[in-house]
Amino acid sequence: MVQKEMTNTPSFKVFGKNIKTLCCALIALITTLSAAAQASSKKEPKFPSPAFGKVAQWENALSLAKQQNKWVMIDCYTDWCGWCKVMDRNNFSDTQVQRKMNGFLNSYSLEMEKDSIGKLLRFHYGVNGFPTFLIFNGDGNFIGSYSGYSEKSYWMHYLDSMQTLKESTANIGKYSRPGVPSLNANNIPSWFRGFIFNRNYSILEDTTPQGFVQRFKATTDPFQQFALYSLASYHCDHELVQRWINNEAMYDSLFGKDWSRNTAYKVLSNQVSKAINSLNETQFLWAMGELLKRSDHPEWDKPNRYMEWYKKRGEWGNYVATFDEIAKNSSPVDLNNTAWELFQSCNETAILSKAVEYSTMSINKKPEWNYYDTRANLLYKLGRLNEAQIDANTAIKLGKVAGANTAETQALLSKIKLANQKK
Repeated sequence: MVQKEMTNTPSFKVFGKNIKTLCCALIALITTLSAAAQASSKKEPKFPSPAFGKVAQWENALSLAKQQNKWVMIDCYTDWCGWCKVMDRNNFSDTQVQRKMNGFLNSYSLEMEKDSIGKLLRFHYGVNGFPTFLIFNGDGNFIGSYSGYSEKSYWMHYLDSMQTLKESTANIGKYSRPGVPSLNANNIPSWFRGFIFNRNYSILEDTTPQGFVQRFKATTDPFQQFALYSLASYHCDHELVQRWINNEAMYDSLFGKDWSRNTAYKVLSNQVSKAINSLNETQFLWAMGELLKRSDHPEWDKPNRYMEWYKKRGEWGNYVATFDEIAKNSSPVDLNNTAWELFQSCNETAILSKAVEYSTMSINKKPEWNYYDTRANLLYKLGRLNEAQIDANTAIKLGKVAGANTAETQALLSKIKLANQKK
């Protein structure tokens, strides 16, 4: 069967104002564990994008941006990051996108595990997912970040918002954050520096998560604490989470309520995930309550996380009922991935029939070959062979036009024809 399309959940954080696009928001988290990148036979462009430069001296990059009245954007990538390559192919190779970015940004690519400045940025600004894009003004003040892959239309929307913010007099002097020191390895805890620069776990002495947590708890510098909360939020135990809540006002004053809120969201989001994985209902309800207090879009966060909870518990009726609340406003990708999740996980006719509805909605919004493939698989599973055959043929036809590998869909078509013959 054709593997479904997967995106990292895009998170748009313009600090001071959130513009997270609803349609690409948290629903993708439900399906990323079961989905994989869509196979393609197209030749990959050069990576990273040649349109981006490299930073040799951080101060020089800032000085040039200030001289040209531009902002600096850092493309935080790793060589192994597949979605970084997709972002390059679908966005940064596009002349319209390049023109838009070059109008107000100086853009640079940095490998976060190899480039020395990249490693520093990774720690200083808590980059724990790729791709991530960091925005700075010419004074080196952190403006905001954008995390994950998204389609061109959403990326252009983010750029429009950034340009509007840059041209607004309201942002002048707003982004001076006293808690952020100069970009310097000396600001990284000595016990953590070797890990960032050499990926050397031995410097932690006790390399277990518990050993890391103990070192984390012993860190007293607010900047280092703040960075570690961003980078290692999944390892936080309840004591560290409670320490964050107790110190949140201090972090707000040092780093700004916008950035502090974003970091708190990371910390609590991981607490929700850990509660789901352990099926700890008490912890899940507590963490959800704290998360929703800091969520910019609780109307999306709440159903998304409850769907994860129901999936873990195998409560597919509740899963579908919850998704019904937001399906109409979901993106084609989210609809398709949810339908595929149900195809893979359920055998109940009523649930699979709802999945067909979601798949149909994705096709109506964007008639792509892999969406037809999803519906063909669902219809085949339901025994609706004639409809399944039509969709499989359509998927193969559209897939060939798109230059995609349709071998699995062709195999499905053969199974459908064989089943029809046996009727």
